[in-house]
Amino acid sequence: MDDLSSGKVCTWVFTDGLGTISAGMNIGERDGLSHLYALNAQGRGLTTFKPSEAIDGYPSVVFANGGERSYVCNLAVGVRNDLTYTIVATPGTSNPNRSDPCGMATKLGTLAIQQLKAAQ
Repeated sequence: MDDLSSGKVCTWVFTDGLGTISAGMNIGERDGLSHLYALNAQGRGLTTFKPSEAIDGYPSVVFANGGERSYVCNLAVGVRNDLTYTIVATPGTSNPNRSDPCGMATKLGTLAIQQLKAAQ
């Protein structure tokens, strides 16, 4: 994740084994979501690439660059042609979302997009 994201990131650490979730704007990659599509097309840099349902009208992709685990989801939402909002959800062993980390990431992505739209 570190080499695919840059910029300030917020991390929430939940108590009682509920896990963590991190999210922030990827300001270092000027090609936005197209960068992940290009890496996938070139067959390098990504070990997971799955276009996902749009989040509040914005395209999204589940991705990883190694170290995949069933309880972790990396989700990138294309908020502009040159900007993505990236979320890493890692539900802990006590979290009811443990088997669906991408559902957890999608919920946060939806909230974030709604807040961004409201701020415009």
